[in-house]
Amino acid sequence: MRLAAQDSGEPRLTVDFGYASRSVFRGIERAGSSAQASMEYAVNGFRGSVWANQPLRRGQMGEVDLTGAYARQVGEKINVELALTAYHFTDTPAGATKHSLEAGLTATWASVSGFTPSVSLQHNFRLEAESAQASLAYSVPLTKLGAFLELSAFAGCVDARNVRPDAAGPRVRDSYGYLGGEAQIPYRVSAHTTVIAGLHATTTSGQGGAFFTPGQFGRANLWLTLGLSIDF
Repeated sequence: MRLAAQDSGEPRLTVDFGYASRSVFRGIERAGSSAQASMEYAVNGFRGSVWANQPLRRGQMGEVDLTGAYARQVGEKINVELALTAYHFTDTPAGATKHSLEAGLTATWASVSGFTPSVSLQHNFRLEAESAQASLAYSVPLTKLGAFLELSAFAGCVDARNVRPDAAGPRVRDSYGYLGGEAQIPYRVSAHTTVIAGLHATTTSGQGGAFFTPGQFGRANLWLTLGLSIDF
């Protein structure tokens, strides 16, 4: 839930702790009320991170993600990042995917009149899935608070040819589209500590029953986040 920071070339270690009223990934709710934590180390365009989500209710899957990435400037206006992420899930029900590996490419353009566009493409090797997302971010200065209101809108699509590789039986294919938006206020309370409050919303369309469980998780989600980010 931490906002991305510009890479100055200096080593940077960031630790985040937070709460989310829902855990949502590309429009799909994975868990309800959850505690979240992450740690990231970045230097000279390289970054490595670990992110964890622990549901506060029994019977829902936990998640731990490991990411390695490299970013560099292309020309004067585009930043490109290549990333590899390993997803691990705990307390999975029968047939649910326990782990997967995904490669991704994200291009972010320089801000134009305060708007920052980006496009990302991913391929998940185990799910045999392709996904794409376009987003647009905008910062509104909150002068009296000494902070910024960070707004973003996004739309994406996912097409998977093997949604449940750990399940018995024939391969299951599913695809869907999603769109959403979020508003976050990061407020720096000290030289190395930032409090981040956020409101998020998504909705999906077109998917079958493979990506989510009808009656347990819905197609439209609205949730809150509150976190603490400490950088060293």
